[in-house]
Amino acid sequence: MTGAAARRREPWGRFALKAGALLVALYAAGAYVTDRYRIGIDPQISRCLPDTRVVLIDRWDKNIERGQLVAFAANGLTPYFKNGTTMVKVADGVPGDHVAVGEAAVTVNGAKVGEGLALARTLGRQAGDFARELVVSPGAIWVMGRTIDSFDSRYWGELPVAQIVGRAYRLF
Repeated sequence: MTGAAARRREPWGRFALKAGALLVALYAAGAYVTDRYRIGIDPQISRCLPDTRVVLIDRWDKNIERGQLVAFAANGLTPYFKNGTTMVKVADGVPGDHVAVGEAAVTVNGAKVGEGLALARTLGRQAGDFARELVVSPGAIWVMGRTIDSFDSRYWGELPVAQIVGRAYRLF
């Protein structure tokens, strides 16, 4: 008997059971990944996070700390962004932080986190209209981009944590 003749074929029933188990495992893994993660792509020419075009959003991680990227659903930012648009910014302020928005700079707890209010005129207002000091409220965070023309908390204030989609991770 040769080696090929000595091999026995596996019965179809056993093969089907293994294949079915593999398909169920693949489906479960795919469902887990697609439920937990999303890929975000920023198609804008002028991006508020200049070195970030593609992010991975972990929708199960909503415990955001200062300095982390956060994905959130825009709400009330029309006509610039439709309600529900997913946006990504840096969480520069967390509850209890002191924020000062001035015409020349934005500081959080005394540390500069951004330039002034370059979009004020584009929004049809004076820069002084947006200048203020506040303490970030419980249940809110302060989010900003990293460019002078980023449309962020400087202009629309605190972001309610209920709008957080999840933590974002820069891919490229």
